[in-house]
Amino acid sequence: MIGFINVYKPSGITSSAVVQKIRKKFHINKVGHTGTLDPMASGILPIAVGKATRLFDYMQEKIKHYTAIFDFGYTTDTLDTTGSVTNENGYVPSAEEIKGILNSFIGNISQVPPMYSAKNIDGYRAYELARMGKTFELKPKIVDIVKLELVEQISANQYKFNIACGSGTYIRSIARDIADKLNTYACMSFLERTKVGFFEVSKSYTLDDILKCDNLEDVVISPLDVLANFDIINIDEQVLIDLRNGKKINNYNISNNSFLVCNDIIIGVCKTNEDNILKLDTYLEEN
Repeated sequence: MIGFINVYKPSGITSSAVVQKIRKKFHINKVGHTGTLDPMASGILPIAVGKATRLFDYMQEKIKHYTAIFDFGYTTDTLDTTGSVTNENGYVPSAEEIKGILNSFIGNISQVPPMYSAKNIDGYRAYELARMGKTFELKPKIVDIVKLELVEQISANQYKFNIACGSGTYIRSIARDIADKLNTYACMSFLERTKVGFFEVSKSYTLDDILKCDNLEDVVISPLDVLANFDIINIDEQVLIDLRNGKKINNYNISNNSFLVCNDIIIGVCKTNEDNILKLDTYLEEN
């Protein structure tokens, strides 16, 4: 079986643990997630099953949508409420002050990852070094923030935000950087990922619901639906045999990546070269 599961990850569990639970329940070896979600965060965690893991590089939609709550006036070593307080008694800005600086974060900006992150430093994860009390420096990287919207003030020092950003963006760092610009402190107290490309909350399954299923097919989504921007090239069995035997298959003018399908079975992702010769770029058929 190949496909994707639109999992809604609960708070308090790692993304890897979600994968392990699904692997153990359904006795499948090849399963993986498309992008880590912090343990304290909840929300969309797309899971690939079987050879669908080979499709990660084809998933063009890199924009991820979040709802976050930032607490102003204090911060922690992890930049969220799971950490130890490092600075407090800071100024709590008004909604108008926060709105006045948000546009400066839109677009391609430089962002320093949190010290407690999975960044690799000389063979160690940054969070491992931080827990050991080691001193190290994380280099800034360019991230893409598409939307940063203040939704409402929900308590004396808490504000809710809607955020859309590219892969590699740390929401915790956004909280820190907004506060820095206002000469105060902030950290993240809530995070929910609401959408990742095709995958959205309204069409997701909770982890509990998935683990209660007897048939994995009930929750698996076909790659044809997830990568709906791909064309579908249907071939007959003889063409498939010829392709497997290394024969040149021409007369297919494909301008972009396409799914190669034979008898309703997805064979793989194909494309043609400059001579219009069909080439199987990624093999997906199960053995």
